Amino acid sequence: MGKIFELINRDTKQKNESKRMTVLIRQLLLMFIALSLFHLFIDISLLKSLQGALVWVAMLVVDAVTLLASYNTSKRFILAIFIIQKTGWIISSTLMFGWESGFQYFIILLMIVYSFGEAGYTKKKLFFDFFCFTLIVVFLEVLKGEGGRISIENADKSIQVFNALAFVAMVAIVSISFSKESQQMEDKLITYNNQLKEQASVDALTGLYNRRSTMEFINRLINEKRVFSICIGDIDFFKKVNDTYGHDFGDTVLVAISEVMRNQVLSYGLVSRWGGEEFLIIFVDQNGDEAYVNLSHVRDTVKAIKLNHIKDEVTVTMTYGLTEYDTSKSFEENIKDADEKLYMGKQNGRDKIVY
Repeated sequence: MGKIFELINRDTKQKNESKRMTVLIRQLLLMFIALSLFHLFIDISLLKSLQGALVWVAMLVVDAVTLLASYNTSKRFILAIFIIQKTGWIISSTLMFGWESGFQYFIILLMIVYSFGEAGYTKKKLFFDFFCFTLIVVFLEVLKGEGGRISIENADKSIQVFNALAFVAMVAIVSISFSKESQQMEDKLITYNNQLKEQASVDALTGLYNRRSTMEFINRLINEKRVFSICIGDIDFFKKVNDTYGHDFGDTVLVAISEVMRNQVLSYGLVSRWGGEEFLIIFVDQNGDEAYVNLSHVRDTVKAIKLNHIKDEVTVTMTYGLTEYDTSKSFEENIKDADEKLYMGKQNGRDKIVY
């Protein structure tokens, strides 16, 4: 079974072409071959019709040739051959066995396959749909209530039921094939959009929230009338770190500090990369005094970081400006307040929390 499945799903020799439609046509052709074998058996055993048996043998040969051709031709060509072949199959079978045989059901199958298989070309699809509609009307006028050239009285129910069953199975295969692909494409788009949203929300180097997403978070807190405090932290002598050890090591420092701060703040707030070596910490549901206690833990944890550069062990400190968010002031005014406190800490020796 594995080899058969692999053979059905084998790609064509055509470059830059999806195999989906070709594989679907192969599946349908195999079902038509099974259908022809059934009718061949009926014609030989019940209807005793040599003419009908010869027709089904011819159909088997044509389906087999089309199936083999699908491995070496383009999707559009094999689709066109399939539609033309099966249109002839429907017309000849319906005329031969009559309306009651149920072969006319497969006109709808062709409409569905052509609609999915032919990209664009709306006029062609409309023309084909009109052709199929006309064919059904002609059959109704000519054959409704009339028998075909070959009487099927001895097996009319068997033929009707098997044709209906085959039609439903083929429509199900087409529907499952394209609905599965649509769902997969939708899932991919959702994943891709989530990735884009995440990329737009975080800093590429540190993985922390960026300014844009941080502003959205703060606006939600303000709209919900939540109490919170904000802090701007800046790495001390970061330029010296870059000049001494190189910018790559400077990035390593930024990533290490970001990871420590994120882990510290995760349970009660948010930390973002505000720009360069500056970080903005938001302490949710905490006034200034409560935030100061937690910020002290952050400060101690950052100071404990030890990074190795060749033979040197490097440690860094940060200076922090902390303020309780005042909703009577604008965001810019609150940030300015925290920034001024940060500047004050820098001026008075660094490695401080100014509140």
